Parts: sequence; structure tokens; C-alpha cells
Amino acid sequence: MIEHHVYWALVGARWVDDTNFAKGPAHFFDGAPDHLRDKMREDAQFRVAENYLLSGLGRHGPDEDVDVAMRSLFALSVQLGDKPYLMGNAPCGSDATAFGALAGILTPFFDSPLRERTEKFDNLTAYVGRMMQQYYPEFAWAPLQQQAA
Repeated sequence: MIEHHVYWALVGARWVDDTNFAKGPAHFFDGAPDHLRDKMREDAQFRVAENYLLSGLGRHGPDEDVDVAMRSLFALSVQLGDKPYLMGNAPCGSDATAFGALAGILTPFFDSPLRERTEKFDNLTAYVGRMMQQYYPEFAWAPLQQQAA
């Protein structure tokens, strides 16, 4: 669920959305030679978009892919409940997967309908805030820290 619906929704929001691609992933190619840079960006975006389509999630309409991801995020929210971690009082491997995907979605750096709708899950935003504080205390995550308080 996390590795399919949630992850691929994140990929769509980051790589398929032209504004977010230009803001983020396009910079992976900043160090490429000038005469190749634009072509490399175009090729990479095309290939990731193709994989997004092949994943199945990209076959849905622009809002439908987020709807599918929301179902999985709802299930994740129910699983987390009011526990500190997905399986209880100690982190497990699923927390690493969930935290990585959720932090990628909830970063304030990228705007997307996926992020806006995910922010409505108070326990998931608080979870990411706690995990950021626990594992990356030096990283400013102010919007989520305020929500988690």
C-alpha cells in the first residue's frame, strides 16, 4: 500500500507535475554539460512519467490518482491511530517506509493536491513531525512542528 499507492502518488506529484519537477527533480541535472542538460531533464521526466503510468496509478485521471492514494493514507491513519509508531511503542521497518513517503508528500517545499489532502490527517502530520524531530532534529520542519504541537 505505501510502496504502491502512496509512493507512486508522490512520484506523480513530484515528477509528472511540471511546476514541481522544475522546482525539484530538474535540479538533479544542474551539473550536466550545458548542451545535454535540457535533453537529460526531458528524458528523465518522460521515463519517470512512463513508469508512473505503468505502475497503474498513472492510468487514473489527475484527481483520481490522489483519491486512490487517499484510501491508502486513510488506512495508514487508522493503523497509526494514536500510537507513536505504526505497530505500537517502538519503530519498525514499516515506520521507515511510511515516514519516508509521508515526509516526501508533506514537505512544504512542494505544492500539490496530494499534500493538501494529506495534511488533513492530523495523526499522520503529527507522526511526521515526531519522526523528523526524533531522527532529523537539526532539520527545520516548522509547519508540521506547529501542527503536531
